[in-house]
Amino acid sequence: MGRRKKILFTDYFINLVDTYKLNQVGERTYNKYCLTHRHLKKICPDLYLQDMNANDYQQILNKFGKTHEKATITDFHRQLAWALKRAYNVDGLTDRDVTYDAQIPKGVVTNKKKPKFMELDDMKKLVVTLKYLNSSYANFFLILLKTGLRFAELLGITLEDIDFEKKTISINKTLDYKKGAYDENFSRRFKSTKNKYSIRTIPVDDAVIYMFWRNAKGADRDESIFGSIKGFQYNSSLNNKLEQTCKYAGVPVITLHGLRHEHATYLVSQGIDSRAVAERLGHVDDSVTREVYIHRLETERVRDNQQIMRSVSKI
Repeated sequence: MGRRKKILFTDYFINLVDTYKLNQVGERTYNKYCLTHRHLKKICPDLYLQDMNANDYQQILNKFGKTHEKATITDFHRQLAWALKRAYNVDGLTDRDVTYDAQIPKGVVTNKKKPKFMELDDMKKLVVTLKYLNSSYANFFLILLKTGLRFAELLGITLEDIDFEKKTISINKTLDYKKGAYDENFSRRFKSTKNKYSIRTIPVDDAVIYMFWRNAKGADRDESIFGSIKGFQYNSSLNNKLEQTCKYAGVPVITLHGLRHEHATYLVSQGIDSRAVAERLGHVDDSVTREVYIHRLETERVRDNQQIMRSVSKI
């Protein structure tokens, strides 16, 4: 049998994306893969998949790392590794896994404010503040913190998704909060979840059940509970409100997605198995959960070492 015709890595990547990601993942996630493809066309437009080796792959990461932060490089690597591992393990187009032992570059360091991890005491202070404010905004943020839901997932919850007796909520859709996403009745449209693993049913406590009930008054059973409230349709407006709330509580400012991270790291720190946490969050596996938790531990270790050195210097 003759050798297969060589294929450009850029072409192989976008073919995989269109085959396995288009209409299978959320629009935002699909667009990220397309953006990665555009980066590849700039970095290695003439690189053939069958000619790639580990050094070529590291060069791609290094070039991308010259203009991007480490978190972005990590996402870039994860997407490329998905394609290249498939090229080796499934399609047999390469004779080795060129991503093996790849090193993630440090990337550029910016002064842009990043969402911070909260200490447990700060998280408790935020919870106390949210309970004190007891507004629809405060309820929304507290539900995110107590459930780990994604922003759009919480907006997708309707009365039909809540089992008040069993105290569970079913996550099976999201609310499309993008501009122009309205149905014929000028209501926000629902769309599918991020992926099939995002469809799940999770247990919640009495406080979450009550907050859903409290904010659902007057809503139809198939209507978004929070999506019908003015100001809840946009990620940016809610993040601004959360920033104000964090400052009012006197705690580090985090984002809506940061509340999801706090939920995950808190559960793992309490001894909950990372796989159970990943299932609750709707992750494909527990790799992201462990990565977030490890990053937090590393952040705390740096802080502790700094405190140790300050103390030692006084001896």
